Amino acid sequence: SVQALAKRIGDRQQMYTQHGGVRPFGARLLIAGVDSDGTHLLETDPSGVVAAYKCQAIGGGAQTVTEFLEQKYDDNMSLDDAVRLAIEALKNVIEGELSADKLEMAVVPRETKTFRKLTNEEISRYLKRSRPARE
Repeated sequence: SVQALAKRIGDRQQMYTQHGGVRPFGARLLIAGVDSDGTHLLETDPSGVVAAYKCQAIGGGAQTVTEFLEQKYDDNMSLDDAVRLAIEALKNVIEGELSADKLEMAVVPRETKTFRKLTNEEISRYLKRSRPARE
C-alpha cells in the first residue's frame, strides 16, 4: 500500500538518524498514490516522521502554496480541476511567466492507479485554462 511504502521509507530515514551524525536523507519526500484504501498524500522528513495530508507542498514558497491549496481544495473535485488548482497555486509563488517547458507534472488517476507524466502539450492546455496569479 501507499502508506506501507511511506512508513518503510520513514523507518529507513529514522534508522540512519540513530548513528552518530549520519543523515544521508537530507530532504523531505512527498509520496502520492492510489491503492485499495483510497488516495494518499504522505510526507516523510529526514528524521523519519511520516505525515498524511490532503494538500501539501515542499520547497520554496511551500507555506503559501499549501495555504492556497487548503483554502481551495475539495475532496470531490475532478482530476482536471485539481491539476488547474495546482497550477494556480504555483502561479502565486513563481516569479515570471509559468510555461510548460519549466514545469513537470504527473497524475495518478483513481481509475487506473497508474502514474502518468503529463506532456508539455497537456500542461500548456492547463496553463491556458487556469486563472491568473493573485494580485
